Amino acid sequence: MTMSELVQRLQKDYGLEAALVVTTDGLLVEAASAPGTELDSEAIAAHAVSGLLMLETLGQELGSSPRQAIVEFDRHLLLIAPVDQDTALVLVALGSANLGRLRLALRRIGPQLEQLARSEAL
Repeated sequence: MTMSELVQRLQKDYGLEAALVVTTDGLLVEAASAPGTELDSEAIAAHAVSGLLMLETLGQELGSSPRQAIVEFDRHLLLIAPVDQDTALVLVALGSANLGRLRLALRRIGPQLEQLARSEAL
């Protein structure tokens, strides 16, 4: 399975507005969006990674590394998780989404995504 296929499956299986794989520079690597969504995936990628980098700096002060960040907005949930040193996964869901289910999806798909990120970097 390719990274593109994995991201598309993740978006579809969990009813996400968007599933994005981004570099730590904020560049979009892969994206899958729900039909009819008007989200700007590139802008979300850039801003989400900026927040993750801030959390990594905070983690250095705490002597720890962030595993994921969850941000709740009025109408959306955003889950951001590092995949490896160079990439991160950003999940965008409606605010009514089951957060536990999203965290479980991340736990299930994370190792596979990390492996794909390593293999595609070569």
